[in-house]
Amino acid sequence: MHTTPRRAQRGATLFEALVAFLVLSLGMVAIARLQGHLRLDADVVRQRSEAVRLAQEDMEGLRSFGLLNAAPGTRSFDAIASAARSVDTGSASYLIERRIAPVGALPRTKSAAITVSWTDRSGGAQHVTLHSIVAGSDPALSAALALASR
Repeated sequence: MHTTPRRAQRGATLFEALVAFLVLSLGMVAIARLQGHLRLDADVVRQRSEAVRLAQEDMEGLRSFGLLNAAPGTRSFDAIASAARSVDTGSASYLIERRIAPVGALPRTKSAAITVSWTDRSGGAQHVTLHSIVAGSDPALSAALALASR
């Protein structure tokens, strides 16, 4: 009578070990998949921050005009126009599209929308858009802001 329960117990122990191995294996597969998703998400975040940097750089370029009226060889407010260009940073190729429109209610102002688009590592389309308004105030008057009022 003592031999029968031991045989049943040996089989149950083997079965428990196989179930434990299966659970452990499934956990390892889940962790491996999670790591792959985390890497992809980290790449997208890195690319998104690079895209925002490129859009901000382009926006600041719009605001760095030296004259109001167009003049050869200088940046001017009148020369601000829609454009598109590509930038390859090694990790991704970005398409920077600038859309410029006049603001009807405000004279000497332009609405700017800069969209940076790229394809991430998994083949998904990504984009970031920045909106702003560029005022056409004379750059020569910018020093007047630093004068103390009396």
